[in-house]
Amino acid sequence: MKNELKAYYSEIEKNLICERRQKSAFMAELKANIDEFLAISPDADIERIKAEFGTPEEIADSFISNSNAGVIKKRFDIKKSILIAIALALVIYLAFVVISLIDVHTEAHGYIEEGIMMISAFKGGAVL
Repeated sequence: MKNELKAYYSEIEKNLICERRQKSAFMAELKANIDEFLAISPDADIERIKAEFGTPEEIADSFISNSNAGVIKKRFDIKKSILIAIALALVIYLAFVVISLIDVHTEAHGYIEEGIMMISAFKGGAVL
């Protein structure tokens, strides 16, 4: 039963979208309520708990509908900004790598210097 409860709590936490403090407070209250329920009904199984309290998805939906939408929106905006910054940094890095590779290729294969080298032969002290 403990493993089933642990998995149940874990699934609820995964579905909650809020700050860590809110999540911790909500989960502490929910665990206390479930502990009270188990004290009253010690023979209850996980299915009975889900019937009484709801599935993890139902609990998370209820929490979200009762919580402040502005906090959730702010959290998503922060995540979106971070993802955009990471994507921009990646594009800049890739552009730098491509330009560097083009530059290296140009230096190695871009041009050939041709020249005539004069060789003087000495024969008996005279230049031929």
